[in-house]
Amino acid sequence: MFWVVSFIVLAIVVMLGVVVSVNRLRFDRRTTREMGALLAVSPSQLPLPAVASLPPPVERYRQLAVGDHRPVRTLKMRHAGTFRTSPTAKPTSIRGLQFFTADPPGFVWTGRIRMAPGVWIDARDMIAAGKGSMRVLLDDTVPLVDASGPAIDQGDALRLLAEMPWLPTALFDSRYLQWSPIDADHAKATLRLGRQEVSCVFEFGPEGLPVRSSAERSRETGEMRPWGGTYQDYRVVAGMRVPFEAEVTWQLESGPFTYAHWLIDSFEYDQ
Repeated sequence: MFWVVSFIVLAIVVMLGVVVSVNRLRFDRRTTREMGALLAVSPSQLPLPAVASLPPPVERYRQLAVGDHRPVRTLKMRHAGTFRTSPTAKPTSIRGLQFFTADPPGFVWTGRIRMAPGVWIDARDMIAAGKGSMRVLLDDTVPLVDASGPAIDQGDALRLLAEMPWLPTALFDSRYLQWSPIDADHAKATLRLGRQEVSCVFEFGPEGLPVRSSAERSRETGEMRPWGGTYQDYRVVAGMRVPFEAEVTWQLESGPFTYAHWLIDSFEYDQ
């Protein structure tokens, strides 16, 4: 009897492993198709204009980070770091891959979080043609989140805008983005994606580079809450200065909730 029970248990484990492997393959293939669809979105029919007059801290940043660098069309970025699923949860290791396009602006991000030995959460977040969506699966099998709609559109558009320091030439493409002055250390960036328009305030540090961003972002419930990120560890990659470390924080009624801490592994531009 013991051997029969052991055989049944082993068979179940093998079957579950096969199901997870198949679903992982489907997840990866679907994400690859979504990245291809992002590339296929029609670019702007307007020619790329000359750089418009910018607020002083933004012009200083442009000269420091971009200079005369030609506009970048795509970015593939890999990162490590930690993620928290709730204000009371402990940080959990995460690895992610993110693909950006600049014309029109969009991204597809996938992340994998190890919740326990043999237990993984896989997530995909994206925005293309101004439409966002979020999908989260347990072990590539059990759906936990499958969300879209106006709140996700607004949130993903803001995420895209706040992450543009990784694709800095996109911050100076006036077909999609406009800058408004605030003071010597702050300026407001407004991103337009079709009918979607979002704004984010960037703070520039003593070295002239962005150190913080802040905005009102919609949560999944539709509630607007203060949200933003910090940037540090700037390095030169492909002739541009980009941050290799970032944190993202919600300001909740219970206090600040820093849920993401990204440590960049690599940037690949226009490959």
